[in-house]
Amino acid sequence: MEFISALSSWCSGSGFGHGAGYGMSGMSGWMPFHFGGILQLVVIGLIIYFTVRMFRKPDTGPSAPSAQDILKRRYASGEIDEETYIRMKNELK
Repeated sequence: MEFISALSSWCSGSGFGHGAGYGMSGMSGWMPFHFGGILQLVVIGLIIYFTVRMFRKPDTGPSAPSAQDILKRRYASGEIDEETYIRMKNELK
């Protein structure tokens, strides 16, 4: 709870803990809330964004095809004949 109150008093203006920030009152005029409230939301958003980014697993990208996948592709495309395919398949096992 101390964190929220410290964060709300960090910027001037109507933020989380302040009252009349959501209307046509005071100096806010046509703005829905003061700049301090917007700044607080931006800071909290950046903290959440970088925290999620820090703990997310890195993308490894597409994995390399296995030797058997390459052998099947070569046999299917006609690069090697059936005898060679069977022999190489048995050697891989």
